[in-house]
Formats: sequence, C-alpha cells, structure tokens
Amino acid sequence: MINSRYSTDTCEVVLRLNHTNQNQVQHLTWHYEMLQNNNEQEKSKYEQISIIPKRDVDDKAFRICVPQSRFLSELTWIEKDREKELLLGMVEARVHCVGINFRDVLKSRGLYPYTRTFAQSDENQPRVNQDIEPGSDFVGTIVRACPTTNFQFGDHVVGASGLGTYHPHIMINSQLIICIPSDFPLTDEQLCGMPTPLLTVRDSLKYCVHLQPNQTVLIHTTIGAAGQCRDASFVNQIRQILPQGVDVIVNSLSGNLLKESINLLAYHGHFFEWGKRDIYHDNNLSMFQLRSDCSFHVIDFISLADHVSPLMRLMLEEAIDLFIQRKLRAVEPTVTYEPSQVIEALLRCNSGQVMGKTVFRITSSDQPLNIDKKQSNSLLEVVSDNTMFSSEVCNQGTILISGGFGGLGLTMSRWMIE
Repeated sequence: MINSRYSTDTCEVVLRLNHTNQNQVQHLTWHYEMLQNNNEQEKSKYEQISIIPKRDVDDKAFRICVPQSRFLSELTWIEKDREKELLLGMVEARVHCVGINFRDVLKSRGLYPYTRTFAQSDENQPRVNQDIEPGSDFVGTIVRACPTTNFQFGDHVVGASGLGTYHPHIMINSQLIICIPSDFPLTDEQLCGMPTPLLTVRDSLKYCVHLQPNQTVLIHTTIGAAGQCRDASFVNQIRQILPQGVDVIVNSLSGNLLKESINLLAYHGHFFEWGKRDIYHDNNLSMFQLRSDCSFHVIDFISLADHVSPLMRLMLEEAIDLFIQRKLRAVEPTVTYEPSQVIEALLRCNSGQVMGKTVFRITSSDQPLNIDKKQSNSLLEVVSDNTMFSSEVCNQGTILISGGFGGLGLTMSRWMIE
C-alpha cells in the first residue's frame, strides 16, 4: 500500500514515488489517470450552479457525494430532493453547522465499515459493508415537528445522528436532540463539535465504570501510522509510577501495543477500546490478559444514536448543564470552515496533525457554494458480492491509497471526583 496521508491528490503521491521502482510509478499513474478520465467524463454531464446556502436553503437541497476514486480531493456537493414525509416521533431540522470526527473522514473516503444488524441476511442490509453518509454531530433549528414530539418550529437544537448530517435539512428522531437554552455560553460552531467526543467520555467513565475518587486513568490518544511507530517503552515508565497498575485505560492503540496496554491494568481494572482497527480487522485478544477480574469495553458512541438509546438524550442534557455551570468549556481552538472548504476541512482531520476541533458551516454559511444540478452516477453503490467498489471500477482497475489515522500522544492523569 502507498501512504498518502499528507497528500491532497494522487499527483503529489506520484511525485513522491520518483525514488522508487519506476514500474510502480507508471502503474500508479496509469490507474489513476484512467479513473480520473472516467470521473471527468461523468462530471461533464452535469451542470454546476452556484448558491448561497444561508439564502437558498429552502429552495436548493444538497448533500455530499463520495466519488468512486475515494479521493477526498474529488468530493463534490450534489443536488438532492428534500425529504417530505415526516414519520412518527421525527422532526426536520435545518442544519446550521456540523462537527467533523475521524469517522466522517473514513465515510468520505468510502472506507467506513457498516455495522450489520444482528441476525439479518445480506439482502436485508440497506448498506452492506459500507457507509458513505458522513456527519453525526450538528446544531440546527427545527423547521417541522411531528405532533407527538415536544418540539416546535424555531427551536434551537443540538444532537447527533448516525444517518449523516452533511445536508441543509435532516430528518432525525426527537429523542436524539435537545433544545439549547437561550443563555448558553457557546457559539453554534463551538457546540456542534462536542457531542461525540464529550458523550463518548461520559458514556465510558460515568455510565460504564462509575469512576470513583482517586482512581487512575490512562488515556492513549493515538490512532495512526505515526503513532504506531512508537515502541512499548511507555509500559515500564508507567509501572515505575504506578506499580499496582492503572484502574481505567482508554485506548486507541492497536496490535501489540494494545496488548501491552492491557498488561497495565490493575486488579478489577477496566479497559475501554475507542479505536476501530483491531475490531474491524477481527483481531484476536487472549482472555488470559483479563485474568485479574478485569473488564473489556468496546465503545461506539454513534451506536447509541442508531438504537435511539434514552442515554443519548440524558447525556446531552447533562453536558448542556455542565457548560451552563461553567464546569465545561469549549475545545480550543475550534477551526471553522465554509461548505465550499469541506475538502480542506476533511484533509486537515485526515492529516493526523490536528489540535482542537474542526467544524464547518452549512446553512449558516453566506459564502458561495457550487453544487451539481443533477445527482451524479459516481456515487458508490452497494454491490451483490459485498465489495466496496462498484463493478465498473472493479473491472477497470483501481488503486487504493491508504492514509493514516492521525494523532500522537500519551497522557496519564489522576481522576479526582468531587
């Protein structure tokens, strides 16, 4: 595989391969040029129009389009009909702005594995082995509400959805959103990036293990190519500080480093797996490493939204109260992009060099945005053999550029509960 973590397009990758085998460079160039030519032919069939999202939100519905090439640099916005039917318990929200999580980068590249519903066959799975609807966290305004809900037109809301939020309007279950108080201290841009990271922490430490005073917590904050190059020397360093082990480990490491981390657990310790690499690669873990009455938790916050868990609403309400009480503050820096800069925003998150939170505006943007007037056929399609490429791409050949996951760091702190 060829790493393109810091590249904005394949041309840069080809240039960086000049020192390698020449045949490999030609092979990569040939495949990409063939795919690029096909994409250009498709693009030429569709007329582009320019809109101002804030002004044209009620007249022009649009969404993000994941290209067959899976290159972030080829993402486009396409025209899409607005959903009309409002089901029981649902509301329609106008999306002001959205937060970007690394899950959204994977979805935008067509690389996020769709989690199948238990005991359902392939033919009953609407998105077998793929998920190309990025976006979960958002802030917006209610424009329609089912009479059975407690919401009304104009309510200012925050929430999270597993069905994608990179749209000017979304349909969402009313249990997955809450109203934002008028005296709330954060801006929409600061708040829209908070649900997934904040509620993941609360779900792990408060509701799963009921963290107690003086318990120790080890947080691994690395998920990617750069982070995986580190050695396991941190194990001995931590043992010198905490010879009895760590009570709670929050992990994003993979492979051998994951196993080394488990060895640091104290008696009756808890291990939280936030990473996805070992899970979706179906890697093995020896149960012997959990022999000291330890527990292993796989945390996927967005599954709470998929299953409309009451815990989602409860944690959102708690988080809002903590912000109002000034016990929580906004992540700094919060870097805000316009919808026309969505590629740049996703590339920033894909680089692994991100500090703070990345968000982008949708209907609150007053900057011009070009969208394809008709829906492009270059959307990824579900195919019968469970592959993630369409038959056209598989038959003609595709080069897959494997990027890194981001972030490098190790933090250990003593968690004190008042």
